[in-house]
Amino acid sequence: MFEREREKATHLLILVVYSIFTVVLMGESVLMHWETGAVVLLLIGLIVSWSIHITQRVPSNIRFWFYFIMSMLSCFFYGIHETSMYDLAPLMILIIMLFGVAENYYAIRLIVATYFFIMVYDFLFVVSGDMQISVLTVTRSILHFVLVFVSGQLVKTILERRRRERKSTENKIRELSEANKRTEDFMVNVSHELRTPINAVTGITSVMLKNEEDPDKTKDIHAIQLAGHRLFSQIEDIMDFTEIDTGKVSLSEDNYMITSIINDIITENRVFEASKRIELIFDIDAKIPALLYGDGRKIKKILRHLIDNAYKFTEQGGVYVRIYALPKTYGINLCMKISDTGSGIRPEEMGRIKERFYQTSAGRNRKAGGLGLGLSIVHGMVNAMGGFVQIDSVVNQGTTVSVSLPQKVIEAAPSMTIEKRDSICVACYLNPEKYQIPQVRDYYNEMIAHMVQSLELSVHRVSSMEEMENLAAYCHLTHLFIGTEEYIQNPEYFEKAAEKMKVSVAAAADFDLPAGSRATLLRKPFYSLPLINLLNADPLTEGDSLKGKHMTCPGVRVLVVDDEPMNLLVAEGILKNYGMSVTTAKSGKDAVEICKSQEFHLILLDHMMPEMDGVETLKLIRKLNEKNKKELPIIAFTANAVSGARDMFLQEGFDEFISKPIEIFEMERVLKKVLPKSAVIYGEDEKEKKAEATADKIKNRDSRPAEDEKSVREENVADIQEGELEANLAKAGISVSHGLSYCQNDMAFYKELITKFAEEFPDKKDNLTEFLEQENAADYKIRVHALKSTARLIGADHLSELAKSMEEAAGKQEYVYLKAHQDELMEEYDRVCSGIRSTLSIEEEPSFAQIKEITKEELLEKLSLLQERLSNYEINGTEDLIKYLNDTSFEGNRVKELLKDVSKAVEDFEFQEAGSRVADF
Repeated sequence: MFEREREKATHLLILVVYSIFTVVLMGESVLMHWETGAVVLLLIGLIVSWSIHITQRVPSNIRFWFYFIMSMLSCFFYGIHETSMYDLAPLMILIIMLFGVAENYYAIRLIVATYFFIMVYDFLFVVSGDMQISVLTVTRSILHFVLVFVSGQLVKTILERRRRERKSTENKIRELSEANKRTEDFMVNVSHELRTPINAVTGITSVMLKNEEDPDKTKDIHAIQLAGHRLFSQIEDIMDFTEIDTGKVSLSEDNYMITSIINDIITENRVFEASKRIELIFDIDAKIPALLYGDGRKIKKILRHLIDNAYKFTEQGGVYVRIYALPKTYGINLCMKISDTGSGIRPEEMGRIKERFYQTSAGRNRKAGGLGLGLSIVHGMVNAMGGFVQIDSVVNQGTTVSVSLPQKVIEAAPSMTIEKRDSICVACYLNPEKYQIPQVRDYYNEMIAHMVQSLELSVHRVSSMEEMENLAAYCHLTHLFIGTEEYIQNPEYFEKAAEKMKVSVAAAADFDLPAGSRATLLRKPFYSLPLINLLNADPLTEGDSLKGKHMTCPGVRVLVVDDEPMNLLVAEGILKNYGMSVTTAKSGKDAVEICKSQEFHLILLDHMMPEMDGVETLKLIRKLNEKNKKELPIIAFTANAVSGARDMFLQEGFDEFISKPIEIFEMERVLKKVLPKSAVIYGEDEKEKKAEATADKIKNRDSRPAEDEKSVREENVADIQEGELEANLAKAGISVSHGLSYCQNDMAFYKELITKFAEEFPDKKDNLTEFLEQENAADYKIRVHALKSTARLIGADHLSELAKSMEEAAGKQEYVYLKAHQDELMEEYDRVCSGIRSTLSIEEEPSFAQIKEITKEELLEKLSLLQERLSNYEINGTEDLIKYLNDTSFEGNRVKELLKDVSKAVEDFEFQEAGSRVADF
């Protein structure tokens, strides 16, 4: 586009100068009585030139050379007259400069050649007989020749230099573009790689929190989970900033509810810390349209960054979040205003806060954490969505950030309404004196005032116990909302009041009502929606009926497909907690084969897998379902959560999208969306049942009679054996406690995991050795990356660190380092696996080099015998034969791998299927 505009402007400049010169030349021809016919030809040429320029029907290069030829003809006509012979040189120099703008070397050369031709013509035919040749004539002519020639060479040199500079600039631009592309690819890979271990941390801790009764352990697990969430958030920030910085932000627009976004932010519990006594107040206009159209995910990120920033720089007081809508012809302007009572921003820093990585308290002594990307990301996303940001701040008084975003309206009905307004009488008791900073009181007053106005609800507000008692005496209240301090001062009064009305206490996470209390807790931070839910519910029964309930999906069969074992482990643990039957597959090919023989209600499918990726797997599974005429929800399960990912997955045919790490609330949202309503039920909390069962077990164990002492001794022996296992594995460099933390403290599962780790040693060792000998850094990196992750999973931290250093070296193709440290890695790998085998008495599997090579005739003979035994249901003979074949190889391939599906079918007692698979050979 730029080149076309430059070319068009150059042509116009040449044409204008040519036109001026031609008009002057025609005037001079008339005055000097030169050839009349030439004047007519000059006029025709001028008209034709402007015609083809205006119509633009003639190709650009032909127009250029037409202008050039007409210019040279005009110069020739001007130069062949004796009176203008010595005026031709300055004119030709001007034309050289003019056509130099077009950067055409051939035109410059032709102009110089034309000048020489005209001058030769003049000396031969014009002045040869009429003018006396003098020294001045000769020197003057030579000077003009030199000036024109030098001008041509000078312009040519300038053009060549400009062309070299432009080429260098283009090369740099291309290199920068390639670097940006590599950076984007790197960031995608970084996102995928880093989210995998975070997925394990956050996912497993979520499951552990549901099953753990010990308060101290729960606190520690919760701390681990928060750390994982924080790291995940920072990775997301880097990804968002990269997209904004490269100008590749894509909007993933869809229908969304602002109330759902606010609820998610509060549920995630990421925007505040329980240790800081900061009031977080959400003031949501109930009249915001119920359903909007826009990028809900980015709006959620904008809110999260602004709230997080406000909270980080506020030591005392509160953070006030006001969200409302202004009607427009195109829909609404969604307005968000976040105010705080923090330190504020100094005037000299106000202009710099949008800069990348800028932090108001930078350096070693800075108080707030983070990467300094928050406001840069907010500005980038808001600009991409066509909105604006305004920041107002007063030092030591606080900051207010206002954001306005244009959004389309899908459903104009209010997002929150009161159904039983006429039968409700609400009171709110908050003592304003308890807030040390007056702004917090003002925030609560504004929230209540806006809620009353938007809901058109009458609320009685009292600020003292005396006013509360007087109000209750003459008014029939149905709902009462109070603060924690107000309840603590008069618990007996409010418990008695709860017999006649619904009493709700707004409290922080560390406050609990006494046992048997009739009041209801509203956890801070709260906003309009939970209040409205309470008002719309039966004042005394419906709210209580929801306690102790949790979501389950019993009987739902789900297939999880991922090439990373840790992700399979995490997903399986989370989904089983919902009562689902979980099947796992390590590749897209395995998933397709499983779907041929089994039916599922749901599939979670990883997007980035080797050989067959998620999209290809999806299409093959969809084809299978087309034949069966069954609808099967398939969810994209991936760490590739870059901007626009959700739209991409939906366009590819996925029904929904879940990013890694798995968020429990996000998982439940997707499950409720894709599964039939009948598949989702709410029942008694299993954690409470398990706690009661554990307590009963301990109580019964301590109170057993003497005749049960044998059982007690057996349990004690089991405890001792676990202690010996931990000590033995510690000698092999394995921290059992670390490994158990990834296995929900399930010792049986942990033993199964380390057994599998040891059994895979021969094949993985051979692969690593082979890839290094071949100097195949790419495959070596993939294998050693898997070793790093699985070693960390079982608690072999030293082995994991060695594998990590080898992975980094493989990424840089540092073969000298790899070969120098390969033996150290293999020795540690062997030491760990030997310790596992000796501790668990596992028979060592032979390495590939030790496996017997079987001939084609013998293989066919054994397969024929295997098929015969399968058809006769000879279980023992079949297992013996499979075991024999598993320890052989054929044409460089393990027969064990070839018979993997057959072995699985035999284990499942599917002898007919196993026989058909043998027949396929």
